[in-house]
Amino acid sequence: MRFNFLLSFLCCFAMNSFCQVQPLLVSVTNEKTNEPLEGASISIYKNRSISGTITNREGKFVITDTTGIDSVKISMIGHHTRIIAPFSYYKMARAGISLSLAATNLEEIVVKPLTAIEIIEKAIVASKAALPRVAFENNVFYREVIKDKEQYFSVAEAVFKTQYDTKNKLCLMQMLKGRSKEDVSYTRLFEDYHPGGGPEAVATKYLAVAFPDFLNKSKTGLFVFKKEKPVEYDGNLYYVVSFDQRPGIHEALDKGEIFIAVSDFTVLKYKTENSPLGTPYITDLKGTDKLFAELLHIDFKRKGWNHSVSFEKVNDQLVMRSASAEYRISYKQPKKDLDLDLSITTELVTTIPYLPITAPINKEQEWKRKNLVANLPADFDAGFWGSNNIISPTTQVDSIIKNISIKNQEDTNVTSLKDEWKYLNKDFLAVYQQHDSVVLIPVRKGGWEDDETAGMIYKEVNGDFSIETYVDLSKRTNTSILPDNGFQQAGIIIRSNDDKTENSILLCIGTGGNSQAKIFLRKTDNGKSKGPVDKIEKMSYGLKLIKRGASISAYYKATGTSDWKLITSYQVNWLNDSIQAGFAAMSRFAGSGPKAKPDMKAVFSNFILKND
Repeated sequence: MRFNFLLSFLCCFAMNSFCQVQPLLVSVTNEKTNEPLEGASISIYKNRSISGTITNREGKFVITDTTGIDSVKISMIGHHTRIIAPFSYYKMARAGISLSLAATNLEEIVVKPLTAIEIIEKAIVASKAALPRVAFENNVFYREVIKDKEQYFSVAEAVFKTQYDTKNKLCLMQMLKGRSKEDVSYTRLFEDYHPGGGPEAVATKYLAVAFPDFLNKSKTGLFVFKKEKPVEYDGNLYYVVSFDQRPGIHEALDKGEIFIAVSDFTVLKYKTENSPLGTPYITDLKGTDKLFAELLHIDFKRKGWNHSVSFEKVNDQLVMRSASAEYRISYKQPKKDLDLDLSITTELVTTIPYLPITAPINKEQEWKRKNLVANLPADFDAGFWGSNNIISPTTQVDSIIKNISIKNQEDTNVTSLKDEWKYLNKDFLAVYQQHDSVVLIPVRKGGWEDDETAGMIYKEVNGDFSIETYVDLSKRTNTSILPDNGFQQAGIIIRSNDDKTENSILLCIGTGGNSQAKIFLRKTDNGKSKGPVDKIEKMSYGLKLIKRGASISAYYKATGTSDWKLITSYQVNWLNDSIQAGFAAMSRFAGSGPKAKPDMKAVFSNFILKND
């Protein structure tokens, strides 16, 4: 029986259908001007827990799953907070949310007005006292966009687990899931050195790691501070203190604004940019980064930056809510014929704010800056994030992704798979339908070898059956060539439902340590793998497995031919049980360098699974 795939679209959102999983896209605007409010804080109260996001640059946010939500709170500096109760979400999504300006008169409630520097000094003491005293973790969503002048060539997103060691002032990060869209002509651009610093550059803006110079008591003398008009946020009043570096200071420092609570002097937010007074003193690179750039003949010049970081109180602990940064950089590398004027924009939002550490991130799991591009290798598909709360992409970001796809000559007509497919290790794969074919892209390192498992999609079958498909394998970032490193393979898999020990048959094509095309038959019994390997001429073959009782036979044929060639047959006891039958893909590497990354696209067509 040939399986057809269902094109998936979002259904209309009905007011009384909250038991269903329905995404909501909501706009937040200024009530008076109707302008979008960027960076508004969205707190989602659900099943006695709090998660959330922020509005994007268009003032929009998305809730991917409304099931069980008690209420949603929208807060913005200088505006009155609004709380949206259950059964108002449909109206919220249709009409949007408008926030009214909050008038303030701070001097009426302050007996003795404080000077700007007195406010700053109190803020430093109070914010330090409010920081968590024990190690903790949270989950964050991260987005990065890189462009050269008006030429966009990279969008990357990921969800990270972040753990903060408050004693040693360290932040460790582990990527839970990630994806990117890259202009293939720039794919290897930052293989040598990544100029934006990556997700840890914004994650370490948290005060638990370090206070910036303008909030460092030993360095406040380098700045001039000025008290501005106060503002309201979430029903509380906040001092606003602007600052700039003091004239005559020969350093590249910040200028900006700091928002500080009147009630307890903790910092709510700061917004900064490089001070024009310090621009002549900007340091491009230092330490090992400078040495590395010199060895690779990289001419790297920092032109400027801006940062925005917000905080909130959770259980009386001051935690970072969101952070963003933009870096403007000149990047030249004659060996690669690169002469770029880069703008690198990063965004991070804490989706789950404050949790105790249950399992410390080990060195194998730890995120490494050199792997920024390497560890975000998945294509963009509609269902990728599931129920994660993310920063909703702007129209511009969606346009960038679409334009990169067009430039890469990719078919943008893709949809999510039909629900009848099941996943094993879903986070290892990006999977989508493209016309009548199914596409699998490994996004994490993993292998079908011995007791190891990687990603697969499958259907459960019983009795005798046959399964066949055509597999076309290529490098994901350049579909005109083959995968060129590691063990990157994809094909048909049948697997025992009993997961006590690994039992499977994998018939696949791919690489085996070099770019030579090979066909693999891998039988795994009780966690031990073996099987033949043969060289083939190209990465496009028909594959078939036939199961009769306890016997399994493996066949293949070249594209355009009609005769199936038998590789071998096996007698396997576990074939008498319920079987998982479907597609698998894997990317396994001997080392862990920046080139040891998944870079493979497997297209499965003419798929037939039938009981005999």
